[in-house]
Amino acid sequence: MAGLHCSDCVFAEFSLNERTGMYQGTCSRGFTLADPRVHHEPEMYFVVREDGLVPVRDPFGREYLRTKNICDRFQPRKKE
Repeated sequence: MAGLHCSDCVFAEFSLNERTGMYQGTCSRGFTLADPRVHHEPEMYFVVREDGLVPVRDPFGREYLRTKNICDRFQPRKKE
């Protein structure tokens, strides 16, 4: 599954803030998506590219240690 990101997941949705040009993501499975390299809120929840967001908290609020992708189903990349 190398090369797949949260942005490929059928359970994730992303929205672009046109004023800032930054994306924010949500996961319908309850995982919190953030940039793992940023440790300050709310900056960690916004990225320039959708694939910069990864799950950092599980649905129960505990730190999510990424050993694999969270989704069982992925959708193909949209061609632009």
